[in-house]
Amino acid sequence: MSMPRKFDNPENYFESVVDFLSSYSWVYRRANTECLVSIDSMPQDFKNYFLAVSNEMLNEFPFFHENFDAFPASLLIFRKELARLTPEETFENIFLEATGRQPISKLRIPKKKQHEIKHFATHINANCLEAQIVVDLGSGLGYLSQALYELNKNYLILGLEADKTRVETARNRCRQCLPPAATKSISYEQKFVDANSGVYIDKHSLELAKNNGCLEVKNMSIIGLHACADLSINAMRLFLKMDRVKSIHIIPCCYHKLALQFDCGGTDNTDQNNFVNFPLSIALRKAVNACKRELYLNRPFLRLACQQTRARWRRTSCEEHAEHGCRMYMRALADSVRYSNELVKPRKRSLPDHENHSSFWELVKRFQLFSKNTGTPMEWQPIHRERFQEISEKYTDRQGPRLAEGLQCMQTAMQVTIAFLSLTNPCNNNRL
Repeated sequence: MSMPRKFDNPENYFESVVDFLSSYSWVYRRANTECLVSIDSMPQDFKNYFLAVSNEMLNEFPFFHENFDAFPASLLIFRKELARLTPEETFENIFLEATGRQPISKLRIPKKKQHEIKHFATHINANCLEAQIVVDLGSGLGYLSQALYELNKNYLILGLEADKTRVETARNRCRQCLPPAATKSISYEQKFVDANSGVYIDKHSLELAKNNGCLEVKNMSIIGLHACADLSINAMRLFLKMDRVKSIHIIPCCYHKLALQFDCGGTDNTDQNNFVNFPLSIALRKAVNACKRELYLNRPFLRLACQQTRARWRRTSCEEHAEHGCRMYMRALADSVRYSNELVKPRKRSLPDHENHSSFWELVKRFQLFSKNTGTPMEWQPIHRERFQEISEKYTDRQGPRLAEGLQCMQTAMQVTIAFLSLTNPCNNNRL
């Protein structure tokens, strides 16, 4: 993963990224269920902009390599810094067009996942033709393995998955959806993969090879679509430790699910979380330790790397922005009026309107209050209504939803940079 061309070494790059993140920590410090805290920290000129911005300009805002002239000075600085810290080609046109027969498209899975499977399988097929064994980490229900087999029936595929039910389903799907010969070429095993799984992988790879007439394994590839959290890091460690593994093709996901160190009992929204595998880069770690200002590399920060991309944002209509902003604002309102021993969850079905319909009723009909200690449902009380009205007076004339969507816009702009940082973290001066 290449750094922006303006930087000639990881140290300078990570120092600049950390400086930027510390300047705008209010954007990502809190989970969006607490976005009112973030909105309160938003500078007034930022608020003024997002309250008046057109839908067209709102959609263009995250594309910080374009259109530098039509923004207030403070927002212009924000966008220019993002442009400086993020390679222009990042995440654009990652995969080539897929070719060949792809029966995977007939499966009842979301179109987005079909797209990912199809293009990733094509990429793997173009780069792993010499591999005797392809090891699919986090193989799930076997969709990627099926797509690979459909492209090239010479592949021997070892799928490793921690969930027993998924392993059984993948085996059944292999028998039902692929030719009988596939059951000999594809082996699914239940295994929680960590950095010490090399011996297990060697053992089962050799068994698979011998079952197909090969007495030894000299060339393997590790692959993984949606290698969740620490699995992507462990895959890299295995690649470095196992001489037989000649290539690795991983698409990470769910950075916010990275494991915490045992001595850190932090929660989802703790300001400071100590992760086992973040940061890994020595250069990034030095930059973080040297930072003298507020910096919060916590779960909300890593979750931001997984939020929707700016490509989808660009196609969002005015009505869709308004609806999302309202949902985000109302969810944060519900969280703000509860007590610390209470929980708020969206209702599975909204309550109907009634004749005394009020703004507070909008909250009541959408969200259920629970006791944090017992988990039992609770009724909203007059004190909750008072808190609701107090907060609502700060954001009259639908300002709250618009500012919530403005915050989401800034997060969408930062998403590509934070995701890039998450991907480059183990690739520069690492301690894998």
